[in-house]
Amino acid sequence: MEKPDGSKYILLTEGRATVLYENENQVFYNPVQQFNRDLSTCAIRAWSEEYIEQKTTAKRNQRKKRKLRNDKHKISAKENLKTREELQAGEEVASTDTTEEVPLPDPKTDEVNTEASENVSPAAQGERKKAPFITILEALSATGLRAIRYGLEIPLIKTVLANDFSPSAVKAIERNVAYNDGAPGVVVAFHGDANAVMYSHKTKPFHVIDLDPYGTAAPFLDAAVQAVCDGGLLLITCTDLSILAGTGYPEKCFTNYGGMTCRTEFSHESALRLVLSSIASAAARYGKAIEPLLSLSIDFYVRVFVRVRNSPIQGKLLASKTMLTYTCSGCGSTSSQPLGRVSINEDGSQKHSFAQGPPVSSHCEHCGFVHHLGGPMWAGPLHDKGFIDRIQKITETLDPEIYKTIPRIKGMLTLAKEELDDPFYFTAAHVSSTMRCSCPPMTTMTSALLNAGYKVSPTHAVPGAIKTNANWGIIWDILREWIKANPVKESNIKEHSPTKKLLERREPNFAVDFTMHPEANPPSRRIKIARYPLNPPNWGPKARAKGDKPFNNHKIQGSGSEPVPDAPNNWENGDENEEVDTKKQKTS
Repeated sequence: MEKPDGSKYILLTEGRATVLYENENQVFYNPVQQFNRDLSTCAIRAWSEEYIEQKTTAKRNQRKKRKLRNDKHKISAKENLKTREELQAGEEVASTDTTEEVPLPDPKTDEVNTEASENVSPAAQGERKKAPFITILEALSATGLRAIRYGLEIPLIKTVLANDFSPSAVKAIERNVAYNDGAPGVVVAFHGDANAVMYSHKTKPFHVIDLDPYGTAAPFLDAAVQAVCDGGLLLITCTDLSILAGTGYPEKCFTNYGGMTCRTEFSHESALRLVLSSIASAAARYGKAIEPLLSLSIDFYVRVFVRVRNSPIQGKLLASKTMLTYTCSGCGSTSSQPLGRVSINEDGSQKHSFAQGPPVSSHCEHCGFVHHLGGPMWAGPLHDKGFIDRIQKITETLDPEIYKTIPRIKGMLTLAKEELDDPFYFTAAHVSSTMRCSCPPMTTMTSALLNAGYKVSPTHAVPGAIKTNANWGIIWDILREWIKANPVKESNIKEHSPTKKLLERREPNFAVDFTMHPEANPPSRRIKIARYPLNPPNWGPKARAKGDKPFNNHKIQGSGSEPVPDAPNNWENGDENEEVDTKKQKTS
């Protein structure tokens, strides 16, 4: 395809890519998502570095094991030769002897074979490492902006398959690829159903799969975990926070993600854990396990970066990494219940058994109200601190004129790195409202927790929130001590309110110390970074673009007349394409 005339279109430049945008609402573009795309580019670069290091280490270990086996083979062969010579000197070997002679390896040839890679010059090794090998699938590509940016900005990219179900979107992708120098030959436009494309790559998986649908990514998770390679990266966005973090559609949340959302202030974190649990469950069915590298609640969506490994043993740990959450309907206290239990035997083997529970009674021990049940959801860590370090190092090398959201990326990554792995957070404003008292400063609350020997951290999801490994009894005791110096108006306490029950015991169970702790202010607050920047005007999600009818030809083709290599060439016989719900994909 010839390079189009840019004067006929509106040019939109983001990163190193430029897309040609028509006024008609035929393809989907949301400039607010530049933060998402900038962060994703950095995350894939960080993953690729880690992936290469892990593969290099694995090959080095294999060479060492192979060399060790060859050394043992040489010794065994020499011993066999010596024994055979002694027998021939003493007596003739019986003709019925069927013992197979062990061939002696040539020491020179063997040395070359076992240490060939180690004898290669550093320059040659560097050239070999620089060969492009990464394959990426953007399953719901729309304009192709994200795919083009990946192809132009990430090293070692071999192919980026920019797929979309909309014919007009595919034409836009082809036009935008042709317009960007360096993209043709790397970024390939593809016309097909996202799930069909991923299922067709089960035997030749992608290194990276990016899913950024309009709404939920749930319909694509089963195919995605099968189409990503061992150690590959999934980047998944879900924009249906009204379902994931709201309380109006619990039945829809369960059908999409296999769990119930929590009716509480930490709903944005529970949304992340529900998405991760859904991915982990899909992966475990095929003997795979996930490692969350970075999980963020951003504006109106959640974005997770997950490594997938082919490991049935790790997949069996899913029950112990999955939990139910009991949330008090009165005071908001929470307790978690893992679904499984794993113990380590003396020989190092794992024993899987049933968990014991529940951790709470039918009514809250603090206020007497009933509990609401949330989950099942992911109970493990949300982030990998080492992975965050890699991204932060990469951001230091980027041009802020090209990556305009670097300040926000740095701020959010710093907050994510500071977060405790313990689930959920609370705000001083919420607990003080429950107690009908004045709100203590955040540093006062964190100092009391730190002085009591507990850990605290902020969270990236909500400004002013606190994560801690202290139980809720400790938190309420700190508020009771605070009330001594800041009395509550008895007229504000209703007879059957949670506050009434919480204040029946006015004395805390331990000596609360509000002395300012040196770590009460987290490092991210002391270095003055953009932790919670204000949203720009019109920052919310765009309206769904107008889709066009599904293509009615069964042949799936990319740009040009030839089918895309390693992609499905034909649909199965039938009318499956007419039954696909186009609303499930970001078609425009």
